[in-house]
Amino acid sequence: MSTPSTPAPEPEEAGDEGGRRDFDEEFARIVDAEGIAPRPEIRSAPTPESADAPEDPEDPEDEVLLGDFEPPDPDLPQASDYAVWSWTALLGGVLLALLAAVLDSIPTWAGALGGIAAVGGLVALIARVPPDRSDPTDGAQV
Repeated sequence: MSTPSTPAPEPEEAGDEGGRRDFDEEFARIVDAEGIAPRPEIRSAPTPESADAPEDPEDPEDEVLLGDFEPPDPDLPQASDYAVWSWTALLGGVLLALLAAVLDSIPTWAGALGGIAAVGGLVALIARVPPDRSDPTDGAQV
């Protein structure tokens, strides 16, 4: 049982002699169909003289995009001493263990001490995680 082969459909618009469409013309047609007016200004590549000049901090394009939006200051909680020492032990222990493994001038017992410190820091950080969530939501806040 064979199926008849059908020829590929012809493209709606003919392009140049190679059968390729002009992408700029196609894009302009799509933009016109959507009712979007392109900006009349075209920025050229910066010259070496203009590359050294600082950009204008009051760029009108930024004003259009951002408006009068001011990002709020994040309210970060103060880190506890316990957390700081746990992170220090974890990161410092890993660094000490790696340095002891790479460098011959650091004794082996220092690498073992770094490994113990890293494991201790990890255990201390995991011990700080609360066992249950007191927040009944999914955590997303707007």
